[in-house]
Amino acid sequence: MSAEDLRATAIRIGNRRAALTPHRHLTGEPKGIPTLMTTESFEGGTAVPPMPDRTPKSLRAAIAQHAPQLLVDFDRHWRRDIADAYDLAPVPAFMARWWGEYALARDPELEARVHRLEDEAAQEGDYARAKAMIEEAGRIRRTAAKAEPGQ
Repeated sequence: MSAEDLRATAIRIGNRRAALTPHRHLTGEPKGIPTLMTTESFEGGTAVPPMPDRTPKSLRAAIAQHAPQLLVDFDRHWRRDIADAYDLAPVPAFMARWWGEYALARDPELEARVHRLEDEAAQEGDYARAKAMIEEAGRIRRTAAKAEPGQ
């Protein structure tokens, strides 16, 4: 797919129509560096970058570009549990955890909503209301983590 094809690609996110726009030129980049994109709302809303390819390298690049506040913890977790391991068994769990973290962090409004629900639940005196808030925050996190590459 050419750069022009990518620039012209439109997708639907919820009930918004969005265009995929490359962050940097597709030609002339060193091999192995994934091209990251953002979704730009045609309705003037906040741009939410799409999910990267489902690889540690692509996910790390997306975190570095769109959610740098997660990068230190991502790298620390990678070095602690994955980097020197001779067993690839922990990689799927690592990817699932950070996929979900990035899926939420890439949308500041959604992330703020989840944190607000969690904070309000911690202060809530009524157990049933606090439980409902935590359950809603969990549903939002699980839904965000189901995002596929490019969404």
